[in-house]
Amino acid sequence: MESIQLLIQEVKQIKDDRKSRGQRYRLYNLLAIIILSVLAGADDYVAISEYCKSKKDFLLKHNLIDGRHYPSHDLIRLVLQNLNKEQFAKLLANWLRRAVDLQELSITDSEGLPSKMIHVDGKSLRASRNGNQHSRSALQIVTAYCSNDSISIGQSIIDKKSCEKTAIPKLLKMIDIKGTLITIDAIASFKQNAKLIINLEADYLLALKKNNKHLFLEIESFFTHFEHTSLIVDIFQREEKAHGRTEKRTCRIISDLRFFPDLEDWKGIQSIICIESQRTLNGKTSIEKRYYLSSLKPNAKVLAQAIRKHWTVENELHWSLDVAFNEDRCRIKHKQAAANFAAIRRFALALLKNAKLSKLGIKNQRLKAAWSDEFLEQIFEFFFIVSQSNTH
Repeated sequence: MESIQLLIQEVKQIKDDRKSRGQRYRLYNLLAIIILSVLAGADDYVAISEYCKSKKDFLLKHNLIDGRHYPSHDLIRLVLQNLNKEQFAKLLANWLRRAVDLQELSITDSEGLPSKMIHVDGKSLRASRNGNQHSRSALQIVTAYCSNDSISIGQSIIDKKSCEKTAIPKLLKMIDIKGTLITIDAIASFKQNAKLIINLEADYLLALKKNNKHLFLEIESFFTHFEHTSLIVDIFQREEKAHGRTEKRTCRIISDLRFFPDLEDWKGIQSIICIESQRTLNGKTSIEKRYYLSSLKPNAKVLAQAIRKHWTVENELHWSLDVAFNEDRCRIKHKQAAANFAAIRRFALALLKNAKLSKLGIKNQRLKAAWSDEFLEQIFEFFFIVSQSNTH
């Protein structure tokens, strides 16, 4: 089986709810075309339709079109608007995760970091806002990003009447987090989420800010008064110099919970962490302190590294989506279609990173996929090799 056929076989699992009468294209063929075109640089409905016309011979080779007709941008739009966003996103994420797991690409960090870390964070699709900015806010998507493998393993849409607080627990229940470390920003740092993560047999590392006012002030005051005492069970420091800036980060940990009555209902908690960042730039020094709660045992070096790893969701995922896939400028307004497009972008980004075919940046790899059919086929060799090894 050719590598592109693996894509077609996988998307065949999506149920086609369209009426059979008048159908010119199979749903799985349309979905395969959409994914291939996004990999090759298409960022909207018209671009996908034009890709079909420009790549007639390539699509004919893989029996995706009949050579006489081409999917219109209206057909592409209707397909993405009516496609079940949860089912589609889950299919793509699970397929990629199976391939990554079988390839054994995950590497346990030599410094003792957990072998699997999932970072949960939200992102706005800015251009999805309607012309009247007060009539509807931009679409919000919460993504679970596995930094060990550079893949998005799940996403959840934030509805108008909800927020990240409700979307994050929903997302955690949708994906398999057993044996992983979950890191979340302060927006969802609540004891209910800590309990949920422990019940799902995972560990947590949660940022603590003033939305948990009383607990935050309690921990802030404690570290202020006792940071140089024996109550600090472990300390780790690291200094970095870059671009004319010097930054020294100090991680301090308290594990004696008797002094924090508000933490009694936080299931599994073992460590309270303070990260102090001292930055010097142009002769001026600033100090910032941040606080975290974790179910991991008190190990300052490991926890400090895990906290830094959380920001890969911004640096590796969100930044790449905006720069290489123009996500912030995507003007698709329909929530269902925007969510499906977002799932394809995350799948394409992860596939390009894990295929490791070129030292080019992601944006230029997309250009190369548009210019070279051979390169586009090679991207899916990542799945082909895995499927072949799995059958033997």
